[in-house]
Amino acid sequence: MFRLMKFYFAILLFAILSLQANAQDTLSGNLPSLKITSGLHVIKNVVTVKGDLIVEPGARIEFIDPGILVCEGPISIKGVNKNIEFFGKQKYEGVGLVIKNIDSSAVDIQNAVFRNLQLPLFFDFAWKRNSVNISDNNFVNNVGKVSVIQVLNTPFNFNLDSSYLNFKINSNLFSGNNAAIYFEDLKSDHVNFEIMNNAFVSNNVYGFKNYNISTNVFYGRADQVFSRFTAKIEGNSFAYNYLIDNNTDTIVHVANFGIYGTDKSFPLKKNYLGASNVDKIRKSIYDQTLNYNAPKVDFEPFLNQPIGSNPTHVFKVTNLDDTEFSDSVKINETLKGFVLSANNGLELGKATITYSSFKDDSSMKKMDTVLSFDRQPNGNEYKLTITKIVNNGKKVGYYNLTNITDTRGNYVPDVKVGYVTYLNDLRRRTLIAALVKERKSEDSLKRPAAPVDSIKNIFQKIEAPMKSKFEFGVVTGGAIFLGTVSSPNVFKNVMNLYNGVNVNYTIYSNLSASLTLAMFKLSNSDYNSSNNEQIARGMSFSTSVMSISPSINYDFVDNRLYTKARRLRPSIGFGVDLFNFTPTGKYNGNEVPLQPLGTGGQLIDSGKKVYSLMSFGYFINIKLKYQLNRFNSVGVHFSYHKAFTDYLDDVGPDTYPDVTKLLEKGGANGPAAAYFSNPTRLSVSPGQVRASPNDPTDKYINFGIFYSRRLFK
Repeated sequence: MFRLMKFYFAILLFAILSLQANAQDTLSGNLPSLKITSGLHVIKNVVTVKGDLIVEPGARIEFIDPGILVCEGPISIKGVNKNIEFFGKQKYEGVGLVIKNIDSSAVDIQNAVFRNLQLPLFFDFAWKRNSVNISDNNFVNNVGKVSVIQVLNTPFNFNLDSSYLNFKINSNLFSGNNAAIYFEDLKSDHVNFEIMNNAFVSNNVYGFKNYNISTNVFYGRADQVFSRFTAKIEGNSFAYNYLIDNNTDTIVHVANFGIYGTDKSFPLKKNYLGASNVDKIRKSIYDQTLNYNAPKVDFEPFLNQPIGSNPTHVFKVTNLDDTEFSDSVKINETLKGFVLSANNGLELGKATITYSSFKDDSSMKKMDTVLSFDRQPNGNEYKLTITKIVNNGKKVGYYNLTNITDTRGNYVPDVKVGYVTYLNDLRRRTLIAALVKERKSEDSLKRPAAPVDSIKNIFQKIEAPMKSKFEFGVVTGGAIFLGTVSSPNVFKNVMNLYNGVNVNYTIYSNLSASLTLAMFKLSNSDYNSSNNEQIARGMSFSTSVMSISPSINYDFVDNRLYTKARRLRPSIGFGVDLFNFTPTGKYNGNEVPLQPLGTGGQLIDSGKKVYSLMSFGYFINIKLKYQLNRFNSVGVHFSYHKAFTDYLDDVGPDTYPDVTKLLEKGGANGPAAAYFSNPTRLSVSPGQVRASPNDPTDKYINFGIFYSRRLFK
């Protein structure tokens, strides 16, 4: 009987596992069209949909890194009461949706939830549809630090026509995200933006303490040219959105809206901007007030509180005596309660208040206490009186109100009181804990001090025949360009083959000189960057390099001796480069040398001259050698090079030249020169530099493996 029960249990378990496996649909490959029905679906890699994408109510799509859904045709995502979910797997978060290609269809996204993703919606460069509608969605708790929604330009068209598309972002909730909403062009001839009745609540944007345009929860560009339509941004609510310092993980200040471009002003009227005080509002906006080159944001008249058609959220928290809590309030005394102000009715029946603090003055031991409270509604104000007293010992902490919904059952963002100061205290404790750990580690590794050798002994002269001091080798590996046309993320840049020969001469026991002859290629494209200005610029190049590089190296192990106990031999060095280079680019399928074209206007400006194809530079290198025997060794090498030229990629600190003059003076090469001077026909302002936005000084790295041999005894 027992065996029979085990048999039935095994069958039942197998059936349950089979049902669970069948309930999960894994999407993959290039698809002509795709309908995602109710149930769980998984995306683990790049899925491309050439035609219609339809997502039905009840569908749940999980993205697992590097999962991404690329849409090249119509998009119809219509949920009911937010019952469509796009979400990332915890700790393995995927990307999201990419809209690309030109198609005469519509993008319609309604009543969906986007959460825990790297970049939920990305309208790729040169995309186009007849219309876009993004309405009544929740973008909450997305982890990516690039963008929540990013909208790049539609195809450039200098021949103005009457066609345009309406782009609507209405009545969406953006909360708990780690990045901004970015629009490459808020004033356009071809896109008419309507951004209304959204709520931007409790979002963080990561940057540094220097507040700038892009470290706002909402930012974009506004230019004087090609500006038939100005984005209509009205009726939105901005509350508790902060700039977070990457170095310290602490809050810098409120960061709502940023604008850049050549226009004089930009309208942002009839929005709630987190306060009813003009000075407070101005501190949350980056415009001409902080950067005279940016447009001036015209935000008056503004709303004193959010409107009811915004997604429900708490926009103000006051003490029981009606004094408003500041962003930097320090909670080290027990609160008797607080008052919440919302734009719609709240349902607090299942809400929870937790008080979080530390157990002592310096450790990381955290204490969370769930509190009981009474609630007294008064319209859209809610007085919460705490009935369970917390004995916090005057330690800094914060109150967190969670599990809130509105009276229609919709999600409402959490409310934190005292969280800014708590984060500062958390940072202080983290530094103390790291210091204590470091000191303990040092104490455990203490050893009797080794006798200190004199500088003379460290670099003692070798009494050996000169020919035995020479070592010859071959090196190979990769070369990556890090100059103007490159991504800050090294791994997103193009890697090319690096080959060379090397001769090394031992000077002293720990000092050697080296000479390397190398041939390699450098290439890259602006499209590998995550910087939107670079992507819009669209430069690309390929450069063949031949270099001769002498260097001086400090060897951490006496390089005269060979012992089995000291096979690993690290070294560090400094040297100079003399190299020649030939930047080229592809035009009509052919590789064309760029220097003779004068793409920076060198041939049409008498004050300029064509840059030299030979230059100097300097570098630092690190090597780790493994001595196989007395004569042979292998190892790995890495070097970082900085050139004294800005033209390895042909993109130097020159202003964009006049295309008409290039065509006139370039002769047969005129069309190629005009193309490479501005490949995407980017709209530029007078005096704009081609090398913007990065430091134009060119850099590259070489790395790989080597083999070397000492030829003489």
